[in-house]
Amino acid sequence: MNKQLQIIVDETQVKFGLDAYRLERYSIYKERDSTGAASFIINMEWFPKELNEPIEEDYKPVGTAIVEYSIQKKHFSSVSFVQGKSYSIKTHFPGQTAEEVAAWLEEETGLVYKRDFKLTEASLDGFRFESDIGGFPISPNSIIEVEFDEVGKLISYHSYGEIPSEEHVLKSKFTLTLEEIESIVKKQLQLVNYPSETENRFIPVYAMEEVYVTVDGARIIPFMELERSDVKVDEIMVWDEPLKKQINREEIIVVSEASVEEAFSNSGVDENRTLSAEQIKYGKNIVRDVLRSEYPTESGIWKLSKLRRQESFIEAHCEIIEEVPSLFKRKVIIFMNPETMTVLNLLDNESMFEIFDAFAPAEKAVTTHEEAFEKMVPYITLDPTYVFDGFIGKYVLCGLLDAAEAVDAVSGEVISLMEI
Repeated sequence: MNKQLQIIVDETQVKFGLDAYRLERYSIYKERDSTGAASFIINMEWFPKELNEPIEEDYKPVGTAIVEYSIQKKHFSSVSFVQGKSYSIKTHFPGQTAEEVAAWLEEETGLVYKRDFKLTEASLDGFRFESDIGGFPISPNSIIEVEFDEVGKLISYHSYGEIPSEEHVLKSKFTLTLEEIESIVKKQLQLVNYPSETENRFIPVYAMEEVYVTVDGARIIPFMELERSDVKVDEIMVWDEPLKKQINREEIIVVSEASVEEAFSNSGVDENRTLSAEQIKYGKNIVRDVLRSEYPTESGIWKLSKLRRQESFIEAHCEIIEEVPSLFKRKVIIFMNPETMTVLNLLDNESMFEIFDAFAPAEKAVTTHEEAFEKMVPYITLDPTYVFDGFIGKYVLCGLLDAAEAVDAVSGEVISLMEI
């Protein structure tokens, strides 16, 4: 075994008291955190030594310890014992108190309790901690969860997201008001056909599309974390004639497996994952050709909405053009090799729409957008949140624009989206 890897394995066994365990198998994969930074993760599966029978490849016996360690960040990001059974010789939390767990987390992470992470949930067998900046929530959020058994043995530890350092935060005062960004608010209030399971029909409503607005009101940042690095295209795909071409579909490997040598040499850690102008140009042509071959009679019906760069492939997101968009959109995702710019596969969500076959179509909207806006104003919220801004590489103060209510576009009544 590689010496550097052996050091981590030995540290794992001591830190988590795995004397009664043997390292059964391990793998290494590359991942990126919420800020786009890459690191290599070692996934280790430790089996109880008392098990001597042959083990199937994907089988994990009761008591198996699954531990993940980030090589570049030099910390453990995840520990779990299968079915909550631990044969560890260590009892990490004999007192089972939040302070005891927080002290252990401080030692493990170098963070400071009540400054870098705060207790947000408590139960009889564990605690949940989250981070904020000046009392404001952050996005992507940072969560640490710890669970233990009846005697205080660690059975689960998971750390999600990044905790911002001082140099990565652009602090501001929150002075943003809805009046200042009225044009943005109006734009985010959109007419949507909402499916109602209780009434078996689509209901046209004016609802807010949640979004973050920077504190100066100059820009918006998508609510969904994955969408923040997307390349917006919004181009209608048209063609004069179909294309007879077969797609040789390949399996899409989501997890980017790596070798020990790649992991410890920091291979590709500093690579930029953005799309080049050439990839965008070729990507459009590829999408058009795929649609020509797979949906030959549907020219002008599809729109290439965005391109998204993943670790080992590019996603092209296409959707059906609708006069009034539905909450759930008919989509096709085309997967492309970023090196060769060839098609790997495609995914069509058409089958999921079968559940709506029995739904009555939406009635025509009667209430105007302006009327709906006036009714929605008292229900629209603007909550301060620090959001990671990939353009400047820092967390910036924003207002989360949202509303839990909507306006029925037929009756004009204000209704709760949760009750549709």
